[in-house]
Amino acid sequence: MYERDRLKALVHYVIWKVGAHPDFGATKLNKIAWFSDARSYVLTGKSITGAPYTRQEHGPVPRDVMIVRGELAAEGMISQLLLKQRHYEHWQFKALQHPVSGVFSEGELKEINYWSTFIVHEHTAESVSELSHDFGWEIAAMGERLPFISVLAQRVREPNAKELEWAKSKAKELGLT
Repeated sequence: MYERDRLKALVHYVIWKVGAHPDFGATKLNKIAWFSDARSYVLTGKSITGAPYTRQEHGPVPRDVMIVRGELAAEGMISQLLLKQRHYEHWQFKALQHPVSGVFSEGELKEINYWSTFIVHEHTAESVSELSHDFGWEIAAMGERLPFISVLAQRVREPNAKELEWAKSKAKELGLT
């Protein structure tokens, strides 16, 4: 079940925890949210926020992330500044208030902390985007919702010619081509 206040709390907490890192921006924020939610879903059958994610160019993005960021900024909880570089734009964040405590369980905080540290210190925005481009993301259309179960989808191997021919004939038979 989606609880937008939990997404808002997650965004605020992550910005408070790692927002001061010079390489932290919107891409890493979105990926920390995705991997925290998706991993929690795989381990427990329930994501942390229940937020719907959509396929976007740089990977999964929480549908309401811009809304909750705007709310947090309007409430004086964070600041966000769009920096325009020569060839790209980069969001810079700063927590202005401590996040509310008690929103997340110990296990949820462990998951969020792990992904925050791993993504901020071990990845660039580009490399973490690539990491999030799994098979589930690849087969979804741009803007399409990505269910958390999609992280379990993987391509074991390319289909051989016989399998590909069978799939094409089945699609034609069903009127899908």
